[in-house]
Amino acid sequence: MNRILKFLAIITGFLALAITPSCLDLDEVLYDEILSDTFYQTEEEVISALAPAYGDLRWLGDVYLLTTMNTDHTLIPTRGRHWYDGGHWQRMHEHTWTSETPQINGVWGYGFDRVNRANMLIHQLNQLDNISDELRNSFIAELKMIRAFGYYHLIDFFGNVPIVDRFDVEPGYAPPNNSDFQAGRTEVFNFIENDLLQNITNLSDRKDRSTYGRFNKWTAHAMLARLYLNSEVWTGTPRWDDVITHCDAIINSGLYQLEGNYFNNFLAENSGSQENIFVVPYDETRTDWGMIFFWWGHHYAMQRKFNTANGPWNGFCALPSHYKSFDEDDLRRNGWLVGRQYSSAGDILLCSEESAPNPLELTVDFINIYDPDDNAVYDYRNALEYHGARLVKWEIPALPAWSMGNDFAVYRYADILMMKAEALMRKNGGNATQEAVDLVNQVRSRAFENPADHLYTTATLDMDALLAERGWEFYFELVRRSDLIRFGKFVRGDWEWADRSNSGDHRSVMPIPQPRINANPNLNQNPGY
Repeated sequence: MNRILKFLAIITGFLALAITPSCLDLDEVLYDEILSDTFYQTEEEVISALAPAYGDLRWLGDVYLLTTMNTDHTLIPTRGRHWYDGGHWQRMHEHTWTSETPQINGVWGYGFDRVNRANMLIHQLNQLDNISDELRNSFIAELKMIRAFGYYHLIDFFGNVPIVDRFDVEPGYAPPNNSDFQAGRTEVFNFIENDLLQNITNLSDRKDRSTYGRFNKWTAHAMLARLYLNSEVWTGTPRWDDVITHCDAIINSGLYQLEGNYFNNFLAENSGSQENIFVVPYDETRTDWGMIFFWWGHHYAMQRKFNTANGPWNGFCALPSHYKSFDEDDLRRNGWLVGRQYSSAGDILLCSEESAPNPLELTVDFINIYDPDDNAVYDYRNALEYHGARLVKWEIPALPAWSMGNDFAVYRYADILMMKAEALMRKNGGNATQEAVDLVNQVRSRAFENPADHLYTTATLDMDALLAERGWEFYFELVRRSDLIRFGKFVRGDWEWADRSNSGDHRSVMPIPQPRINANPNLNQNPGY
């Protein structure tokens, strides 16, 4: 890993833990104890103060889970005595989650922790008189991107949330211009949009080591494109031309290009990717409990395959229908691991629980391959230890601690091309234009050794095909839930096992977590919960 490129995320070690998560108690008096006559004297000192705000972006765990474990891609099945966890994972798959689901509470905390951290640092920077306005404005612009990033997740998952735009709050403070404590979803959308548009010119337009892992102008364009992509769902007003405008800003910059190999974007040493626009940096020794895909998903015995210091927990896997949906020649399917497993020394790995001592054979389908007389019906409630394809999209090297070192790409150039294609099609009544086909084929063609046999035409690229293509390209990249909602396939989703046919439309947003309501009675629960 090139640690020079990752200095913003790790420069201050675990200063990211210095401020505890907030429950948005706006009656609490917050005091500033950081500023002094000798602090923030140089640009480097200001960067050091910003580093924890960037470092905090790493704690995406519950966001990962809530954007994919309730979709048609992945799930965490109950495996014998493991992963029942009060039934929360089963309810995630069934779409019967409640306001007590802990992962929902975690996403609320992730969003508002980003907001509060950014507001605190903006307040402190505004008190300084020993830096230039240009430098101050550039750093405040970055902090407002971080705040917008927090609010992006809040509007996506919860819709109606309080808008907090200041840190120096006093007892009895309520956000301005709101008849109720919570802002409506359109108002939250406008707040995010204004933060991005008003600050984009103060962001760096450089794409180099100095902006790696930081919000620059191109990241802001990507965030705006994705915001406008969901505008019709979130505000009732489509903004397809705005999607195209901000995608074109990135395309026409000439700074980004598709990697020839899809998996180059997910290598353990992926800081050289020319496709990744904005990443959250991780480090295999200095960001413990950060990016833990390996531990969440792989069978216990896989520790010997990858020679990791700690063993995995045999959790999430692919839904059979997701794995089977790939064309057999689609190289992207290789991001899921199936079949008999071996140690790094070539020894057959073994099952260790109800199927011991049989060889560890990861199966796509949930069937008992070792007992042909077993008539049990296996699903998300009673899976066997070897059921389900396991995620290897991100390279898994020998890991010395509790984190993978791959940098997580929040925005990739492939998504810029695909978002523009979707906007063009939606403007055309859901029908493909030749330009949309060409954009999608740019992305799809690298997934096949003989791409000419697998490309779309204006006759074959419809909205269902586009949604499927996004699924094959962006699985486990924080977009599947919002994609399904935008395409009208999330509520009452008909993928296997659970009956979701009676789900209400309110399931397109999450409930306000009950612990947050308990802490702040001004919060009103979302309708239907």
